Amino acid sequence: MGKPADTRKKFKTRWYHRHPKYWFRKDRVRPAGHRSAPEVVRLDPEPGVTPSDKPPVRIFLGTEPLQARAERVFVWSVRKHRDPARAYEIHLMKDLIGFDRTGWTTGFTNYRFAIPALAHSKGRGIYNDVDQIYLADPSELFDLDMGDASVLCIEPGETSVALIDAPRMAPHWRVQDAQGGMKRDFFLEIMNGRGLLGLMGPEWNSRDNEFTADRSKCFHFTTLRTQPWQPFRDQLRYEPHPDGEVWYALEREADAARFNSFTRERPGSGFAAAIARASNGAPAAAGSERRHQSEVAKLIAGTGAKTVLDYSAVAPDGAARSFRGAETSARPAGALFAKPVSGSFDGVAAIDALSGVPEEDVPWALDELFGAARRFVYVAVAIDAARMTGGAAPLPPEWWRLQMELAANRNPGLRWTLLTADGSGLSSIQVHGGAPSVAAAA
Repeated sequence: MGKPADTRKKFKTRWYHRHPKYWFRKDRVRPAGHRSAPEVVRLDPEPGVTPSDKPPVRIFLGTEPLQARAERVFVWSVRKHRDPARAYEIHLMKDLIGFDRTGWTTGFTNYRFAIPALAHSKGRGIYNDVDQIYLADPSELFDLDMGDASVLCIEPGETSVALIDAPRMAPHWRVQDAQGGMKRDFFLEIMNGRGLLGLMGPEWNSRDNEFTADRSKCFHFTTLRTQPWQPFRDQLRYEPHPDGEVWYALEREADAARFNSFTRERPGSGFAAAIARASNGAPAAAGSERRHQSEVAKLIAGTGAKTVLDYSAVAPDGAARSFRGAETSARPAGALFAKPVSGSFDGVAAIDALSGVPEEDVPWALDELFGAARRFVYVAVAIDAARMTGGAAPLPPEWWRLQMELAANRNPGLRWTLLTADGSGLSSIQVHGGAPSVAAAA
């Protein structure tokens, strides 16, 4: 059987679309995975609706930390178009343990071929790349008649959307092969050569210029340089996507709803352990106290703030903090984020409060900090492996900046400053404007 044509080539990113920085980073070693299983976003049947007796719609999403913005909008698109009577599970395949990711195009390239094992060889699962959004209920895809096929795709060489029968595919797409560095063509040859493939309609993987508003059910922003959320601005020369407004409209809806995939009521699986670890009361280690005092003083002066909540790890000397120019209130005793952040203050300072919070819980924790502030939020975090739980690699400064930007979108009208400090004491500052002026605040 001849090798199937690879239609993905027309969406390929060329060398001239990349910034010079890309070439210095393209061969970087990806950090070892630390998750034994994907985190799962669960959407239960809506209250007041008779639950369906059909099985949960299981989606396995290939994603990575710097795709947080796209990941959130993907989950929102499922939530928006779902059947309210049915349960949905979105398995976030990210930084999984045991995979050799050398040479992977993304941080999740081969996870899709491990879905039969991740599904425990039971039932069905949909695979999606993170650069997609649903425009129709994914249960329509999940419930398709597969006939004698073990996997459905739009064409033989395209697995970026796939409906997989886990027990049928388990003997063919083996987790040890996906973990051991076997390449994409190895898995495609198995799928195509053993007669396992069936075809789904093209509306379930409409790539860029294949999108039509009246037919497309899953929109795939395939071309890297036109992805509306621009995840790698230091590496690619981005151009507008002609249909980018479809994605932006979903993001605006999610922002208006202050939506996060995980919440205080339904946090990630590692949150309880992180709280227990934080209860030891370790002193702040995210830059110097002198630097924090200086940066908070600038925010106080720039916004006319009169009151500040110090929601921080204890100062290294154990003394209560007092920020110059404003009345400072200390947070309640106990572990950080063990209880909701409460009260209303002109400013909130969170020094080393978020450093040990699991990745999936940072967005809602930031929303609590932003929700307690009227004028500004100051966040300082330690980029330090010793502060991470479960063997996770520290998240880079650009991830923290992205989280601050997203929190500001969900909580508009505030000024914020982010300081990231690594173990060597080096730090970087990013500041976002938009705060009320001193005159307006008076």
